[in-house]
Amino acid sequence: MAWVVALGLMVSMTPDRVQAQITITTKDMFSKEGQYYKMYSNFVKHSKSEEEAGEEVDVTDYIGDEGEDQVWDFRDGPEDEEIRFDYVKPSEIDTDVEFEGATIVERATFKSTDAQKSLFLDMKKGVGRFVYGFHDPVVYEAKPSVVFSGRLLDFPAVIQYEDEWDSSTSFEIEVESLNLIVPTKLVYESSMRVDAHGIVMLPEQGFHDCLRINELVKYDQFVKIPGLGDDWMNAGSAYVRNYYWLAKDMGIVAQITSTQDTAPIPDDFTAATAIWRQFENNHGTSDETAEPVEGLEITFDPKGNRVLLNWKKAENAVAYMVQYTDNLGANNWKDLKETSGNFALDSISSEKQRFYRIVSLE
Repeated sequence: MAWVVALGLMVSMTPDRVQAQITITTKDMFSKEGQYYKMYSNFVKHSKSEEEAGEEVDVTDYIGDEGEDQVWDFRDGPEDEEIRFDYVKPSEIDTDVEFEGATIVERATFKSTDAQKSLFLDMKKGVGRFVYGFHDPVVYEAKPSVVFSGRLLDFPAVIQYEDEWDSSTSFEIEVESLNLIVPTKLVYESSMRVDAHGIVMLPEQGFHDCLRINELVKYDQFVKIPGLGDDWMNAGSAYVRNYYWLAKDMGIVAQITSTQDTAPIPDDFTAATAIWRQFENNHGTSDETAEPVEGLEITFDPKGNRVLLNWKKAENAVAYMVQYTDNLGANNWKDLKETSGNFALDSISSEKQRFYRIVSLE
């Protein structure tokens, strides 16, 4: 029979690798207490007054095209508002609702009024950023804290050009309408794809390599009309499209949000409710490296001529090199496969013992 041995000691190294475009990982995003970044914006509604809602912005010159080697110029644009995003402990947000699982909060402060909104987050090692809910007095001042029915994965731990992912959740709020409080349930569905990469030019921060994410959001709306029973009634659907530009060690450096419509928003929309442009941050260059792989497991197939290797994804690892050797003492490791996943198959064709190791790549 063939012997297969899983090493308890995993190895992490960073070989020279040439990439056609950048890869965004968890370390490039903001997730640590004390971090912050600032955005210029058009005047976005952040109070109950309809008069304070901002005007639509023409974004024809900002969105650009999909594909490789693009250039986006965000140096000039609306500066009606400045928004500061601080990363703080959940205990710093005054709420009587528990966001179970959240370990950090992204708190947005609007300079014009000092109004604040918060997202409750957790950076799951090797998985990405989970959102557990939000705190926003604009939604309903009496109950500003909203907990999602299930956590939402908005940005995975590794993001590359042409990646795609979907996520969904639901939440309930109360809406004031015609002096009535109307219970409302929103089913949120998000489809994201990294449809472009290139250079982004920013105010006061020069230019940077970036990825562009194209997101279509669908809200299915249900309401309970006071006096008409407790059943949820379908109130239709609404769509919004977002574009995000992400850069190394800077997270989201620009964002555009379309107007809302009852039909899917086209990719080349021209009218936006918000355009945000980053002009300052304290992230700094990350010195975090890809962590060693843990949890390697080896499983034989019933026929006994193949083995399945699987392991836990490592933080900040972009890919993994699966290596093997038949003689551990000779230190003669051979490459079996490079993969961005966390599993690999190997055929066993000899009576020799075999050792494996998984190398984290970044």
